[in-house]
Amino acid sequence: MGLFITVEGSDYTGKTSTVIPGLQIAIINKGLPVLVSREPGGTIQGEHIRQQIFEKKAAGASAFELAVLFNQARAIHLNEKIIPFLGKKKEKRAIVILDRYLDSTRVYQGYEGGVAMKEIFALEKKHIHDYLPDLTLILYFPKEVFLSELKKRLSDDRQRNSWDKDSYKFQLKRQQYYLKLPKLAQIRKENRNFLLINAAQPKVKVVKDCINGCQPFIYQNFAVNI
Repeated sequence: MGLFITVEGSDYTGKTSTVIPGLQIAIINKGLPVLVSREPGGTIQGEHIRQQIFEKKAAGASAFELAVLFNQARAIHLNEKIIPFLGKKKEKRAIVILDRYLDSTRVYQGYEGGVAMKEIFALEKKHIHDYLPDLTLILYFPKEVFLSELKKRLSDDRQRNSWDKDSYKFQLKRQQYYLKLPKLAQIRKENRNFLLINAAQPKVKVVKDCINGCQPFIYQNFAVNI
């Protein structure tokens, strides 16, 4: 059986720059097939929708309009890239690591944007048909260092989008929504696993914690220690 891993969390927690490359290298070094991709995007058409999302948000699109676009891009991504690699029932001997997935829509457009969760779930059912991740890593900054860590990382040269530019208070609230996701999945009786990773630690320790967290799932599926 394959393994579908998603990496979630607020901006600047090191999902794209630190954790995913570290996991990818550890898995490749053990000879396991791994696909790394991102949302929104991951395909030619998906990248076009990604650009539309940022343009429409800047133009004042509603959270529901954005949720629809995210799910449309997600369906294309699944059908063109993830399912061919992993299988419709994740039956292929492969690992997918995805930078954001449905949980980010639940946070940004659901909890934060005010779209009712029943509408979010209806979009999921229509577009992804319960293709859920097996393991989700949620990166976070402990509340007591949230502000200092965010300020430190904002000094990076990365290009910032409109969500990145939200106030510190708003971004702290967003992180609190991310930390509610495991409970939401439990209430819905979703067959999923979550791990919370302290992203304020040194990068090497963050990657190590993520690798150690993935290890039991990788061993169970592939009988390999990474």
